Amino acid sequence: MLVDCPHCNAPNQEAQCCQVCGRYMPDESGLVEKVTFNRRFWGTNLLEGILFVVTLGIGWYIWLAFTAQTSQTPAKRLLNVYTVDIQTGQPISTGRVWVREVLVKQILMWVIGSIIIIAGLVDAIWVLFDKNRQALHDKVAGTIVVYAPQGLPENMAAPLGISGALPRASTKVKDTAEELRELSRLKEDGILTEEEYEAKRKDLADQL
Repeated sequence: MLVDCPHCNAPNQEAQCCQVCGRYMPDESGLVEKVTFNRRFWGTNLLEGILFVVTLGIGWYIWLAFTAQTSQTPAKRLLNVYTVDIQTGQPISTGRVWVREVLVKQILMWVIGSIIIIAGLVDAIWVLFDKNRQALHDKVAGTIVVYAPQGLPENMAAPLGISGALPRASTKVKDTAEELRELSRLKEDGILTEEEYEAKRKDLADQL
C-alpha cells in the first residue's frame, strides 16, 4: 500500500522507510532512520563475525542473552541498530531475536550455504538492493533493521521477555508527533523555511 511519509510528506512511499528523507515511517517521533548499507553490511555483518570469533562463540551467545532483551545482537548494540517487526513496526521480542539469529540466520543459512556456497553471500548483499535494507534472513523472519543513534523512542520501547507484549505510546510522544506533523504542514505551505523546520524539528526531538 502506498502512503505519504508522515515526516517529510513525500507521496507514494511503498517501503517501511521513506526513500526521500530516510526516516522509518511507523515511528512517530522521527528519531529512527533507515539503516545505511555500510552500517548494515560492513558494520553488523562483519563486526558480528569478528565478535563471534574473538569470543569463541560461547561469549557471543552469553552476550546475546543480554542484548536480545533490547532487540539487538552484540554488534547491533555497539552500532545503535535494532531489529523490528516488518508488520507491527515494533521491536521484536527476546525469543524472536534468538529464533532470527540462531535458528534462521545461523542454522538455516549455514545449512543452505553448505549446499549452495553462494547462498550466504547472496543473503548478505541482498541489503544493497532492498528498499528496506532487508537481508534474505530478514524476509524469512519477518523483520527489518533500523538505526536509532539516540536509542529507540518510548513508543518503540523493546518488549520484555519472550511474550513480546508491547508498551503503549506515551502521551508526550503522541503530542510531539502531532507537532511534527504541524511543522511539516507549515513547511509545505511555505510558512517555515527549510532551516526553520529542521531547527524546530530538532528541538522537539531533543525534548523526548
